[in-house]
Amino acid sequence: MQFYFEDRFLIQSLSGYVRNALENGSSAIIVATEHHRLSLALELRRQGAALTSFIDQGRYVALDAAETLDQFMVGNAPDEARFRQVIGDVISCASCVAPRECFKVVIFGEMVALLWQRGEAQAALRLEQLWNELSQEYSFQLRCAYPITSFDQDVHRELFNQICAEHNFVIPAESYPMPNDDDTDRLRTVAQLQQTEQVLKSESLGRRVAEAQKREIENQNEHLIDELRKHEAIEEELRKYARRLLNTRDEEQRRIALELHENTAQLLAALSLYFGVMHQEKASLNPRLARAIASSRSVSDNLLSEIRKLSHLLHPPTLDEMGVATALKEFIDEFVKAHGARVEFRAAENLGRFNRNLEITVFRIVEEALGNVHSRSRDVSSLVRVSRSSSTLIIEIESHSGKGNEVPRTDGRFTGIHERVMEHGGSVQFTSTPAGTRLAVKLPLQGNDRNKSEGAAA
Repeated sequence: MQFYFEDRFLIQSLSGYVRNALENGSSAIIVATEHHRLSLALELRRQGAALTSFIDQGRYVALDAAETLDQFMVGNAPDEARFRQVIGDVISCASCVAPRECFKVVIFGEMVALLWQRGEAQAALRLEQLWNELSQEYSFQLRCAYPITSFDQDVHRELFNQICAEHNFVIPAESYPMPNDDDTDRLRTVAQLQQTEQVLKSESLGRRVAEAQKREIENQNEHLIDELRKHEAIEEELRKYARRLLNTRDEEQRRIALELHENTAQLLAALSLYFGVMHQEKASLNPRLARAIASSRSVSDNLLSEIRKLSHLLHPPTLDEMGVATALKEFIDEFVKAHGARVEFRAAENLGRFNRNLEITVFRIVEEALGNVHSRSRDVSSLVRVSRSSSTLIIEIESHSGKGNEVPRTDGRFTGIHERVMEHGGSVQFTSTPAGTRLAVKLPLQGNDRNKSEGAAA
């Protein structure tokens, strides 16, 4: 058996082996890959061998290793009977044409190497054994060849030793110069050391590849972490923007409501009063003018009513004057009248007052939640509870269908609620079942309670 690193070393060694046999009157059988068959033929001709004559005589027989394998392989194992027939016939023919019977037929075989490279190690070992068994019937000298780099795993060690044991003589790869003496044991040891070297090289390469992959993964992770941080920073900026937008909208609504209540409503009230005075003098006016004044007074009264209603919708004055509990009761009463909804409101007696931002937040949360639930279904009844502990303000809104139908899911529409709660460092919990929905909001009171700074009278 011969091991090798490079094809050039194999061909040079093999050419001398084959040429000596042919020139000494024996026959040569080459069972190899196409590349090795062509390379060997070129090398033999370069060395002056009369290869064409040997082929014509039938003393040089070149067979394709893969095609020959296919003739006796059954599944993943060589069939003994077929192997004996196929290879035995070739050896018999080559022996018959050899002019000197005293010389054995020489054979070079790569079929075992092909099986090993396919991952069929047990089949390769079995084929080695079949060659040895065949040598009991036919006179030949066989040389097998394996690339030493094929045995680069530690799990190959035992099979490597078993394959070596099937051969009488082992030729190490070209990294070790051949000695002059015939020290077979030393050559086997050298081949084993070369196989161990391949294992170490493969493991070292594997570690380097693993380390490179690890560094690549670490770099990718760092990149992903940076991207995640950027994404989180962008999300935080968007949340801050959304909160600023909500606060700005609340302040703008409060400003517009105050403007409507303090200025526009007062002017409309004065105008209505003037129309009232003129209406008292309708007896002295012509009928057409009296009717115009009466219509104008009615329009001004209706406009005053709409302005006051719009002012309350934008920002109820009660929220600043009386607190969130009174403002919510007033809002829910109007909500029930306007929508025909069934809403019950319960506020704790010790609720008290809070700073303006927190009271606006509580009011808007209830306003948004009821609007979402009741805008999608009229057959819903709701219960709104506002309570407090020493450190937390609690808002609970439960909605149930009156006829057992499922209340529409609305958690995905509570974006404004979520942002308002996050601004105050609170928490939101939304649960939905076929029986109904429940929204629970908890807002911390630290720094938000007006009672501590303004006294119980507030």
